Amino acid sequence: MFYQTTITLPTLRLKALLSLLIKVGTQAKEKGIDDATILDYRLIADMFPLVKQIQIATDNAKGMASRLAHREIPQYEDTETTLAALQARLQKTIDYLATFTEDDFADAATAEAHFPYFKDVHMVGADYVIGYGLPNFFFHVVTAYDILRQHGFEVWKGDYMDGSLIPFVPNAV
Repeated sequence: MFYQTTITLPTLRLKALLSLLIKVGTQAKEKGIDDATILDYRLIADMFPLVKQIQIATDNAKGMASRLAHREIPQYEDTETTLAALQARLQKTIDYLATFTEDDFADAATAEAHFPYFKDVHMVGADYVIGYGLPNFFFHVVTAYDILRQHGFEVWKGDYMDGSLIPFVPNAV
């Protein structure tokens, strides 16, 4: 369960987000929109911009996996200023998640998740993943998608889902 929820699910969504950014990059060139403008797009003024949404999504993905596997969380600098740099960050996170095996999560049920902004409390195992980790991860992934859609990029639910990543099985005949 922990491997699927902290590796498989986030990896699929990060790959879809990577494909989405590639598509947006092509459209941006056609529309004459520079990367700095795109990275600063927001849904509303008091929300984080696109660049921060993707940074947080990758931080959530590597953080969930690392906490539950009792690994040190890799630190990223948050210095991305181009779509290519964001794509590289996504790929770096996907590659990091690929280093985990199911055996890494043998003690995940008792792994504690501590955060500086939740003082004097922590979360444990499945309660952390289901109650906070995954919802927070998906919030930032879908917000990145929504920002791009709201700012006129031709992206659809299919881009968010990326059908090439869905494990379809043919029906028996």
